[in-house]
Amino acid sequence: MPFKENLQAKIRLDRLFQSLVSTTREPPGRRWLDKDLTKELLARTDFEYKKVRGLHLYVRPLEGEIMEVAVLDNELPIYHSTVDDVTLRKSPYWQQMFSIRNVRKIMNDHDVIASKGKESLKRLHANALALLDLTYTRDDLAPLLEDARRGLEKKSISQIQESLDLFVKLLDFESLSLEVLEPHFQSFARRRVNGGVVPAFEHLILFNEGNLWLGLKKGAFSPQSDLDLAWVLQRARGEEGADLQGIDVFDFLAELAMVKAQAQRV
Repeated sequence: MPFKENLQAKIRLDRLFQSLVSTTREPPGRRWLDKDLTKELLARTDFEYKKVRGLHLYVRPLEGEIMEVAVLDNELPIYHSTVDDVTLRKSPYWQQMFSIRNVRKIMNDHDVIASKGKESLKRLHANALALLDLTYTRDDLAPLLEDARRGLEKKSISQIQESLDLFVKLLDFESLSLEVLEPHFQSFARRRVNGGVVPAFEHLILFNEGNLWLGLKKGAFSPQSDLDLAWVLQRARGEEGADLQGIDVFDFLAELAMVKAQAQRV
């Protein structure tokens, strides 16, 4: 698939994962898992579906006869074992219960269990991500920039939003909640490496959904800084300019993306 489609797939995958994590219930209390959403996540992995003795299993090979087996139930256990062994532990025939060895297996799965619940969701999410080719070159970014340019020219909020979402995901920017901003403003920034105990960010992006104004403040930014928040408030009121506006914001983000790509190749 083209790079843009892979990046869009990552956005959908991450949203699906976050939705699952936020709704999954674990002890203390009764376990619960949204199985329909989990099926969507499993469909994006390289696990293959098998139904055995009423169990909904998702299987992929590991080494030799050993498989990675996910069981779609409220625990969502993932085993590193054989399908027969997992079936014995989860849905034994009554005749198998006469074996002390089998009973011990059923009562204690610590030797074969890899994860449960949210940890299993993390494993499946990582598996699905690994199947996406998210490497890119400058040529791959050109269509993203052209889409952003057209969105700004047409004053299309959906196109601008899509372009912004793609670059935000690509560059690991985070959505910020700034109380000084009106609800129709969106704000994003990238967390700085070695920023210290207090969260420190860089390259603040502001997007006004009302008039489709897009701006960027280069350099360091902290939501705890009164000076930085004063700048944000002035910008929101139209009293202060931004370092970059419009398509120049996307051009700058594309250059940041190339720096990131080069760093990953080192």
